[in-house]
Amino acid sequence: MTELGKRLIEAREEKGMSLEDLQTVTKIQKRYLLAIEQGNYDIIPGKFYVRAFIKQYAEAVGLNPEQLFEEFRKDVPSTYNDEVSDKLSNIKPQRELPKPASKVLELLPTILIIGGVLVVIAIIYVIVQAVNHDSGQKNNQTAPQQSESKYEVSEDSSLAKDQKKKEKASSDDQEKSSKKDDSSKDSSKDDETISLKAANTEGSTTTYEASGTEEMELTISATKASWLRVRDESGKVLKMGELKDGESFKTDLSELSQVDIRLGNATGIDIKVNDETLKYELDPKNTMTQNIVIVNKGKEKSS
Repeated sequence: MTELGKRLIEAREEKGMSLEDLQTVTKIQKRYLLAIEQGNYDIIPGKFYVRAFIKQYAEAVGLNPEQLFEEFRKDVPSTYNDEVSDKLSNIKPQRELPKPASKVLELLPTILIIGGVLVVIAIIYVIVQAVNHDSGQKNNQTAPQQSESKYEVSEDSSLAKDQKKKEKASSDDQEKSSKKDDSSKDSSKDDETISLKAANTEGSTTTYEASGTEEMELTISATKASWLRVRDESGKVLKMGELKDGESFKTDLSELSQVDIRLGNATGIDIKVNDETLKYELDPKNTMTQNIVIVNKGKEKSS
């Protein structure tokens, strides 16, 4: 393992991120990320990709890529342009070359640099197009189907007037009935109290049980910047990334059997279910990186 690999691992663990989390953020295969940490660059296809992957890894864990390349230069493979420039700078002129060859040598570094820039631009263009394509597919999948919600009904004018009178009378009756139902629902909600208690703790993972009501809303608020990841019982990621100071994340817990919350810095995070604040079983000052599992028990009463 290289000194660069050790520095990257330390930064990743400080963020509370696993290799799976890093793979999701950077879109780089886990085996390549592991190879970068271990300094095993032979399995990565080309020196250019080694530098590109290291740059993405560093940015994802909050490090300055250029500073890393300079500080750990011996651990980072040089590209073809770097090798050519170093070799050309070490050549000592012994005699005057013919003018045509001299001009070619003078232009060679410029040509190589321009070629390298064009390659980088082409790669960036391909990546941007791929990201835009994925974003467009997601937007198309979530776009509301408005065309199916519009309809028109045509009928005789005299029949329409009679129908409107009947509908108005029916709507008045429904409104009165609805007010009565809402009143009874509100009174029943007042009687429901939420219970949020720790069930068990294993290592840095604590399981809490939420019970007493069917309607539950999970609110996660940041008092200072902290990384987090929220997943449902199927493993689907509901939220992942940095939650800045003053920001909050909310989700409906009523339809979920449980949520799994990974915190990078528990001292800066407040968790609530409805109006009940979660009391950390593990002191965040001693255990900053924690896993919080909240199990939805619904209307089941806790003892």
